[in-house]
Amino acid sequence: MFELRCPKAVAQVAHVMLGSALLLGCAAPPKKPQIVSGVGQTPVKVYTVDTPISVMAADPRSKAILMQDVPGVMTNPKYPLFEDMSLAQIAIFARGKLPKEKLDEVQEDLDKLATQEEAGH
Repeated sequence: MFELRCPKAVAQVAHVMLGSALLLGCAAPPKKPQIVSGVGQTPVKVYTVDTPISVMAADPRSKAILMQDVPGVMTNPKYPLFEDMSLAQIAIFARGKLPKEKLDEVQEDLDKLATQEEAGH
């Protein structure tokens, strides 16, 4: 017969595992780039740090920003595991390797991209 020798430790591990499962299962669905246009204007894609990495990687301009601001993200061997997550979602699990300041830098560059696209450059 199986005997629990340390039920408190087992309960703690179960609590952590359940919490992680709930956190992962309750993540917001990935956001696609927002399309912004006015009357008579060409639609402009607006990317944010909440846009899935795979969506940004499909656009050479936003992919260049990712490669510049977050080196190694596109070449990481585990890329297939997180490509449908956004940088903001990854930052939660990155243990400080993707701080808010870095997310702000990426967002600033993505905003510049949208501004350039609006101006027709």
